[in-house]
Amino acid sequence: MNKLSISTRGYWARMLKLFQGCETTSSLGKHHEGRDMNFDRIDRLVAKEDFCFQAWSDRYSKGVWAALGLWENQIDTVRDLSSGGDLDMFFATDYVFSAEWLPYVTGRTLAEAMQKLEERLASLPQDQLSRGSQWADLVSKAIDALSEATRGRSWYDDKKPESLDDLPATFDLAVEQSATSDTEEKGQ
Repeated sequence: MNKLSISTRGYWARMLKLFQGCETTSSLGKHHEGRDMNFDRIDRLVAKEDFCFQAWSDRYSKGVWAALGLWENQIDTVRDLSSGGDLDMFFATDYVFSAEWLPYVTGRTLAEAMQKLEERLASLPQDQLSRGSQWADLVSKAIDALSEATRGRSWYDDKKPESLDDLPATFDLAVEQSATSDTEEKGQ
């Protein structure tokens, strides 16, 4: 499996210029649906907020993944599970794709996946696109729960993955659910 991992500012800036400036018909340079590709939010999260970015080809023909995380191991969790056996992969990808606020998407090409990720980030409150935000905390909690539920477990072994609570579909619902669970924890 090929993996693109970008966590250094200079390399990311060069790649961004390559993606934005290329006018060829290659899958990286192609304009997505007639629009100029713009990755300002991805760039800001990687270059200024120290997020990690990875892209990889999906083993199960979903195309190419584009993902952001606070740490590489968060993205590694999703990448590894998305490439696991069928049953493990279904469990993990159903969980990740159930929430439109998680920074994990697929596209037919790298350019399309990155454009979808940029669009997903554009749909979130822009003040949340930072390392110390509630959104970053909710993303971390969601991926940590996935990691914990699957650590050392597989649908193919005696130790099955632990069940996971459903993720709220939208960021607003995730914020509401978080506030409710915080209130319940304080009341105990």
